[in-house]
Amino acid sequence: MPRNRPVDAALISDLVDRFYGHIRLEPLLGPIFEAEIGDEAEWDAHLAKLKSFWRSVMLQEGSYTGRPMPAHMKLKGLTPEHFQRWLGLFRQTLGEIGAGDAATEALMDRAMRIAQSFQLNIFYNPARS
Repeated sequence: MPRNRPVDAALISDLVDRFYGHIRLEPLLGPIFEAEIGDEAEWDAHLAKLKSFWRSVMLQEGSYTGRPMPAHMKLKGLTPEHFQRWLGLFRQTLGEIGAGDAATEALMDRAMRIAQSFQLNIFYNPARS
């Protein structure tokens, strides 16, 4: 892989494919994703949706129209540890695909903000009590 890649559609595609390959094998996170997503056809559709999400977030592409918060709010048994492990694998994967410092910083900043927002809504939302 080339080093110091720009944040573009190709990098996002590589990131999502490799990252979720790791997720599926990860003992803490894998079972959650497998229970929600299921078979290979559903995984293919989910990966396409995630690529669209990240292109919209990072490239302002505007192709993503989903609502990720409700999907995550319904998951049972999530803990802050799940989010920390997710972020650790995300950073690891950026290194593996040769994202470089600038792309890693940009993507990690956005991933951490998203994780923080999800955690605030899932764990600290008085409306859920």
